[in-house]
Amino acid sequence: MSQEAYLLRQMSNGTKEFKVTNLAVTSTAAAFTSQLAEGYSRKYLSFYNNSNAASGECYYGNSDVSATGVGMPIPKGAMIEIPISDDLDSTLYFACESGELADLRVIEVA
Repeated sequence: MSQEAYLLRQMSNGTKEFKVTNLAVTSTAAAFTSQLAEGYSRKYLSFYNNSNAASGECYYGNSDVSATGVGMPIPKGAMIEIPISDDLDSTLYFACESGELADLRVIEVA
């Protein structure tokens, strides 16, 4: 499936808003809160690791996510989907392997 078709399929889950946020992530856990307009709740989340070949995996999770692999991995070039059955307006945290800078895309659907 092409990336365009894939993103259109994700957007069909929402009824209000679709937001893509670019994140530069380092080995220090970085907090990410919803970038959707106030009043909208997430129905779907995706993370895409758009890092170049010199960068490694990223991780997402709660506040204890780390560059040493604590958290769920987002491999280079991978898109991770998280369908949400209830509102998930909590803060997520991202980190990448030590000494590197990762280029992530966070896709939120309301």
